[in-house]
Amino acid sequence: MRLDASLQGSDFPDFYCAARLLLSGQGHQLYDADLQRQNQARYAGRVGTLYIHPPFEAVVFLAVAWLPLRYAYRLWCLLNLVFLAGETRLLVKHLTPPWDWPVWFAACLTFVPVLLCLIQGQDSLLLLLLLVLAFVALRREHGFAAGCWLGLGLFKFQLVLPLILVLVLTRSAIVRSALMKGFGLVALALAVLSAVISGWSVFLVYPKFLVHLQAQPFAGVIPTAMANFRGLTYLALHRGRSHAAVAAMSVLSVAALIETLVGWKKQDNFDLAFANTLLFTLLVSYHLNPHDLTLLLLPMAVLLRAAGKSSVSRPGRWMTLTWLGILFLPPLHLWTLNTGVYALVSIPMLALFLNLGMVGREDKARPVS
Repeated sequence: MRLDASLQGSDFPDFYCAARLLLSGQGHQLYDADLQRQNQARYAGRVGTLYIHPPFEAVVFLAVAWLPLRYAYRLWCLLNLVFLAGETRLLVKHLTPPWDWPVWFAACLTFVPVLLCLIQGQDSLLLLLLLVLAFVALRREHGFAAGCWLGLGLFKFQLVLPLILVLVLTRSAIVRSALMKGFGLVALALAVLSAVISGWSVFLVYPKFLVHLQAQPFAGVIPTAMANFRGLTYLALHRGRSHAAVAAMSVLSVAALIETLVGWKKQDNFDLAFANTLLFTLLVSYHLNPHDLTLLLLPMAVLLRAAGKSSVSRPGRWMTLTWLGILFLPPLHLWTLNTGVYALVSIPMLALFLNLGMVGREDKARPVS
């Protein structure tokens, strides 16, 4: 695929042009859809989806926005590979069987959501790195550090907030307090940074922009491409905002929350409980794109380690490996992407979510050192 062709269909110009608005001193107009399109036409030679993330994330892309678009895209791809290398080294160190980390790194590059993240120039690998750092910190009972890492992930708040909710409800009082302090401190700092970039009015302008996003051309809001409860409900009912659809999503989300909270209480394996929480977060997220499933690399690593333990029964091991294979290998992702029903990927995700409970009951975990 030629670089120019991939840029025409990627998301990177959205981030790039948002950063260019900051460079030109127009941060206060960041959510002016017409201005965004003008900048896209000027710098990318095309008009596509809009920049929809909080103002502070545009600062990250200042690291590449000083370059022409194609070179900025290449540099961002390189940075994404660095993020992937960092998180795979951490996962190998703390979770997976004793493989060399380059083997795990190469395997991750065959995961379709990771490839989509790289091709589209998205930010899901950055979020995964922050979640892995938070996971490692929580394993060591470092609640403040974990809260800070999670706070930095608020550029995808629809994924971070459900995760932090479960952690606050399930962690010990000491860890919970430190977690909330770290998260709150970073969230406050990012809110101030957003106000500096776009003015205090951004706290009214940005929510209004998101509420009316679907009315915009090239909104990028496609429920059938969301591998979560919203996408699954949309496929089943062929509508997204009816009373039946809202009720179905609410029931599924509440049931998943209860299952997640019960899982924390019934098992003493932190790794499995955190992995289950991350699966819960993806399933209940209101907005989810295929590249966001990059975050599945963490629960997959946890399950791979659990399946290798002698304390897990043979049926439990094979069931885990089967669902992991279905979800990790390309066929399901490629078929659902080509047919426009990527929401069906939520079915093996839900199966893994439920399977984690069984594995957790079988695995008599020892305290994390």
